[in-house]
This record gives sequence, C-alpha cells and structure tokens, in this order.
Amino acid sequence: MLEPGNECFVNGIQVSVGNLADMDWTFAELIERASYGADLYPGDVIGSGTVGTGCFLELNGTGKLEDPGYKEQWLQPGDKVVMEVEELGQLENRIEKEATDFSILEHKKV
Repeated sequence: MLEPGNECFVNGIQVSVGNLADMDWTFAELIERASYGADLYPGDVIGSGTVGTGCFLELNGTGKLEDPGYKEQWLQPGDKVVMEVEELGQLENRIEKEATDFSILEHKKV
C-alpha cells in the first residue's frame, strides 16, 4: 500500500493515493483558468481533477500497457466509494443506476 495522504477506496479496496504537493497546477492557477471568460462567485465549486494514481480511465490504460491480460475496473451500481483527504475528512457515496434511459451521446451534435 502506498503512503496515505489523499486516498480513494472502492468497496474497501484502495484504488488511488496521492498528495496535493504532487499536483501539476496550483489552485491559484486552476482558479485563474476557470475564471477566464466566466464569472466565479463565492460557493462555486472547481474540480481539480485526479491526484496521485488517477482515474479509472488512466488506471485501466496503464494496467493494459503493463499487462495485456489486465482486467479493467469500472464503477458499478452498488459500489461504495470513499475518498479521504488528510486533515479535511472523508466523503462516502454509493453508486446508483439512474432511473432513466437518457444518454448524452444521443444528443451529441455531429
């Protein structure tokens, strides 16, 4: 297991770990970019992207590069996702299937 800092677990299995010190962009730079051509207000939420070992798309891609037999992992209905940020706290959610057949891809302009 990697050294803790900011961790993400799916069903109790650690899938990502990182440290904010390893971010490529500072929060000031993220805010600068997010505010380009847009107004930001107190309470707005800005996502910083993945930290550490990345998202499942990155994890699956790296896994397949290192081992052609790698079994891809994706979030499934019922999965319990826990994110922990050192000195800030823990966020826990359960993945649920949306009760609709809506697809953003069907509305994509060609």
